[in-house]
Amino acid sequence: MTLADLQANAKEHGFEHHFMCEDDGARSDGTGHLYQPHELRLVHSNSTDNGTDPGDDATLYMIEANDGTKGVMIIPNSFHADPQEARLIDVLRKNRQENAS
Repeated sequence: MTLADLQANAKEHGFEHHFMCEDDGARSDGTGHLYQPHELRLVHSNSTDNGTDPGDDATLYMIEANDGTKGVMIIPNSFHADPQEARLIDVLRKNRQENAS
């Protein structure tokens, strides 16, 4: 699947907004609200792997805020990844694992 396919699939499931990492949280383009990690839940993730240029690979994270806002965050799977985004996703993954047990 391409990144465009993943975005279309996410939108079909109600994940219409984008989250941008900011100040150890994520801001929604839909509400403008800055959510702290404890206000966010990682619902699902999908990765692209085009096999040719590693710089084209990315992971799309489907995220839901505690107020019902649904959106995606796209993070490159290469040396271009923002450390702040990676930390936020690590926290969301950890929270997901803790809530599953």
